[in-house]
Amino acid sequence: MSNKVAIVTGASSGIGKETAIRLRDDGWIVYAGARRLNRMGSLAEYGFNTLHLDVSDEQSIKSFIGQVISESGQID
Repeated sequence: MSNKVAIVTGASSGIGKETAIRLRDDGWIVYAGARRLNRMGSLAEYGFNTLHLDVSDEQSIKSFIGQVISESGQID
């Protein structure tokens, strides 16, 4: 059985970061998105898939989702 795949927006700090950590600790594959990749260094070091994501930009959203689907084949 494959792991479930989650996307978390605003993962560079606060609730988004804590949600990403909790999901990963529960066995999910987590794609963490934020506008500032440099603020997600600690997540990347621990094996998170960190990607640029600006939720106010439609092309950024499409690119983010496309990469997640391409790499994992699913979003749960």
